[in-house]
Amino acid sequence: MGLFISSDEIQELTGFKKKSLQIKQLKKLGIPFQVNRLGIPIVLQDSVQQALSNNNLRKTGAQSIDLNSLSRIGAR
Repeated sequence: MGLFISSDEIQELTGFKKKSLQIKQLKKLGIPFQVNRLGIPIVLQDSVQQALSNNNLRKTGAQSIDLNSLSRIGAR
């Protein structure tokens, strides 16, 4: 396993072949990257894992249970 994800992996991750669209999608996903002299986004393996883990935590938190609604059920 290398330090950076491959060009194929960036394409799979973003869903785009075009470099400018890959960059736009990486920004949207909140994945840090650098652009090399050829305009190709360079992404660390760890950055992808961390960003995707953080996104999953945020989604899980957004689906929390409203415990106050449980107390209202008994009041009916």
